[in-house]
Amino acid sequence: MSKVLPDTNQKEITVALAGNPNVGKSTVFNALTGLRQHTGNWPGKTVERKEGTIRHRSREIKIIDLPGTYSLTAISVEEVIARDFIVLDKPDVTVVIVDATNLERNLYLVTQVLELTDKVVVALNMMDLAEAKGIRIDTKKLTKLLGVPVIPLVATKKTGIDELLLNILGITTGKIQATPLRIEFDPEIEEMICKIESWLKPEAYPNRWLATKLLEEDTEVAAMLRDHSNNEAVKKADNLLHRCGIRTEIAIAERRYELAMEICSATVIKPESVENFTDKLDKILTHKFVGLFILIGVLGFTLWAIYEVSALVGGWFEISFELLRGTVQSYLMVIGTPWWLTGIIVDGLLLGVQQIFVYMFAVLLVFYLIYSILEDTGYLARGAYLLDRFMLKLGLPGKGFMSLLAGFGCNIPGVMATRILDKEEDRIIMSFVNPMIPCSARIAVIAAVVPLFFKGLAATGITLALLGISLIAVALIAKLLKRFALPGAVGSLVMELPDYRLPLPSNVVYTTLYKTYNSMVKALTMFLPFSVLIWFLFTFPVGASIPYAGQISKLLNPVGALIGMTGEDWLPFLFSFPAKELTILYLNFAYGLGLSEGVGFLTNVWTPLKAFTWLTFMVLYTPCLATIAALREELNSWKWAGLVMVQELVTAFVFAGVIYWGGTMLGLG
Repeated sequence: MSKVLPDTNQKEITVALAGNPNVGKSTVFNALTGLRQHTGNWPGKTVERKEGTIRHRSREIKIIDLPGTYSLTAISVEEVIARDFIVLDKPDVTVVIVDATNLERNLYLVTQVLELTDKVVVALNMMDLAEAKGIRIDTKKLTKLLGVPVIPLVATKKTGIDELLLNILGITTGKIQATPLRIEFDPEIEEMICKIESWLKPEAYPNRWLATKLLEEDTEVAAMLRDHSNNEAVKKADNLLHRCGIRTEIAIAERRYELAMEICSATVIKPESVENFTDKLDKILTHKFVGLFILIGVLGFTLWAIYEVSALVGGWFEISFELLRGTVQSYLMVIGTPWWLTGIIVDGLLLGVQQIFVYMFAVLLVFYLIYSILEDTGYLARGAYLLDRFMLKLGLPGKGFMSLLAGFGCNIPGVMATRILDKEEDRIIMSFVNPMIPCSARIAVIAAVVPLFFKGLAATGITLALLGISLIAVALIAKLLKRFALPGAVGSLVMELPDYRLPLPSNVVYTTLYKTYNSMVKALTMFLPFSVLIWFLFTFPVGASIPYAGQISKLLNPVGALIGMTGEDWLPFLFSFPAKELTILYLNFAYGLGLSEGVGFLTNVWTPLKAFTWLTFMVLYTPCLATIAALREELNSWKWAGLVMVQELVTAFVFAGVIYWGGTMLGLG
């Protein structure tokens, strides 16, 4: 292939990254863009869109990370997004990233992309893992057979990235002429494709590809063609399908797989079947009994770290913020700042931000660090595999486990993690139930209150009981939604189990900091305006025996009495809506105390039953404002977000009521 020379044209180049899940696409994206990237959602979709930029040889290159897909058939939203972007947005180059250790499976997607565009570069990633397994790939011959550049990569070490960029420029400038492989089907299929092509009016998509999709009975393509004045062609194609007497979609898929096998047999040399490290480790880690106990241990360690390690980080923030608040207060007094402005800044904004950093930032940092390590090593996929059977009994897909796990750190990323699910119904259900998983903020409240009323093993038992109650609520609501509101088959677990590998430090650090930063920004953005309002309610009317907050507390007395609580107990639920980290702060305020007094006073006003009831309600009730905003973004509807709020408020009432009145009847009050 000819050498690529630098080009003087300054036009921005758009590059699309496509590939199967778990081929290292995100690693390639990060290697290309570094910190010059941002995320959002695809227009009108709940699927994440990642975009970044790079400047190479005086050219600005925009990188679009397409959703990971196994094919371009309209089975999932991700597949439709990927193929629409390639055809309708017309990127200058589409880079298809493939796993060198499993080339045959990845070539199925490559052949489909080659049907849509000539401007393709194939990035053969994980070459180091392939070589470690004794796999040898003739990249020159593979380039010749596919008709497009094939670049060996080790994205974790950035090996081959420069060569990839050179070939991207070469394709863009025309200095590299690609002659992509054109798949030929059986004569009968080819004849049908030609007929349908002749019936079709010009579209944005290639006519041959459209004809093939009609033979594959792609409903998305058929609907699109009907909308674009090709209704007659679709009818003729349907008639042709009914008369032909063969399963054309199966014949087409089989030919694609056959071609992938032929290409691999000509370019790949594999050693005799030898059990590798991943196979040996999976015998233990995916064992239905041993693997499950190991998974429970991993989850237990994660919760322990959230409690213990984050407490050290949180303690440091608490000391730092106390010094900061004291310094700011002294300075404001010296310069004669009005008392009300000092109160807003010191006891409103800074005190609230202090609580968010103490109870949220530290926990998020620890959780995302562990989560990123587990994801980078390949273990998270095993967790989904192990829990698939259990999740199916709840009417949920196995991959939903990842959403629930993320929810223990923060419900915002838990809701966002539903993007990995294939079916829209499953995404909605998982978004509904995820906020009932106790996030780090609520776990911090549990950790503060439980030891006051329960000691030793009893404290551990109560904590586990609260976690169990949340999981029972998740199962119950999921079942009800699946049966009455969103019926349908559960999405099957189609997930690649990647090879185990050492986590890449740069990936782990970047993912941890990026996700922590995003969650903190959302929480602070939602909280700050409310902090001023809440300070006002606890401060005014000046000189009055009962501030506005106390008056609200009295109004809440009848509502709280339904589950054995007072208005003071209920006030924190209302005021901590912006951020659950502030529940303890406002509980102290509701009882007329400052944060410095701690929560020990609760032993004088609550019984153990009341404490358990209060904690149950706190675990299940309406999620924080930032999570509601995330639900709105993911579900693309305020209606759904509002229904989540109502559903969880009702669920919290029911569970807390059963515990309180049941305990009272048993004489535990």
